[in-house]
Amino acid sequence: MEKVKLLSLCFLLAGGIFSCTSKDKNNAATANNSSENTLTLCDYSKVTDTIDVPLSEWVEDCQLVHFDNSESALFKYWWPTITDHYIGIRQHGGVYKLFDREGKYLYDIGKIGQGPGEYSGSLYSEVIDEAGKAIYLAPFSNSSKLYKYNIDGTFEKTIDLKSDLNKPKIALNSDGGISLVNLCFDKEGIFSAVIDANDQVTTYLGKAGDITNPLDKKGNFSGFNNEIWSYGNTSDLTYMITGNDTLYVYDAQAGASKPLFALSNLPEKEDFFKIYFDLPQKYIINLGRKGAIAVDKKTQDTHYIRLKNDKFGGIGAPLCFTNGYFFAMYEPIHLMNAIEKRLSESSCTENDKKVLKELLGSLNEDDNNVMFVGKLKK
Repeated sequence: MEKVKLLSLCFLLAGGIFSCTSKDKNNAATANNSSENTLTLCDYSKVTDTIDVPLSEWVEDCQLVHFDNSESALFKYWWPTITDHYIGIRQHGGVYKLFDREGKYLYDIGKIGQGPGEYSGSLYSEVIDEAGKAIYLAPFSNSSKLYKYNIDGTFEKTIDLKSDLNKPKIALNSDGGISLVNLCFDKEGIFSAVIDANDQVTTYLGKAGDITNPLDKKGNFSGFNNEIWSYGNTSDLTYMITGNDTLYVYDAQAGASKPLFALSNLPEKEDFFKIYFDLPQKYIINLGRKGAIAVDKKTQDTHYIRLKNDKFGGIGAPLCFTNGYFFAMYEPIHLMNAIEKRLSESSCTENDKKVLKELLGSLNEDDNNVMFVGKLKK
């Protein structure tokens, strides 16, 4: 659900909201060091200017993936998982699909149903472990289990956490184990878990700061209106929960979370939508129609940004990142429209036009989805 909202907002941001451009340094953020961790605070009131950022500054490369057109390969896109050799596709209420990095369809992972290796409804998180040759899937809710498959799509086992999970997010640890956080609605519920490389489970109950209020202002249960957003762009499991202004990092050894990044000085009377991305070199704050802010982790240099895909003719690039990659998913007709718009702009150079026309010629509006993919620089 949050992915649909995110993508629509990504494309709004890519279209260009601001009119000014500046490259002056702006230190609106400060890093507060302690013996346990570093908390970076960004003063929202001090972020005033906007810069255009070429995608090539952030990524090592960028390719356009054309997904297979076979009937088995077609999908209703929700969110991708990207690794060195694979692209996994989470669907709305559909089976998880595995492709290679060229877009060739490989396997369906599991099935929709109630039998062994089958999951009911939508998924909420997934991990592709290339080294361990395994894929882990986490159902949206109403399940206490994670599903583990071999990389060839065959079912291996379920991992039972003995307590229903609410929108769980999972991440691969450096030792081959899995960390998990989910919405915890009371002190008796599981907030997090660590599954070691041998699939042994250690669970942790929610502490005061981990528990999400499940009731709305009228006292009605609305807990599932909340989301956990976590995108796996660094080696740590970092996440935020809607309604909270803080990005956290999960410590698998301690079974606890620590604050990592937050916005400060937000106007009290404004309702702020925000999604945090923890990238190797930057924090990104997606503020929806208000724009997007980037904070350099090393220098704390802070600006509103517009990302431009200079690798492909300067078309607007959505602020979408996962598993250490930039990505932009399109139905072909939507990318064709974006190209035509860019071609009509006065800033489109002759070289840009050449690249864009070649790209346009490679697209067919009746084909399966296409996706730009670029590995983030470290």
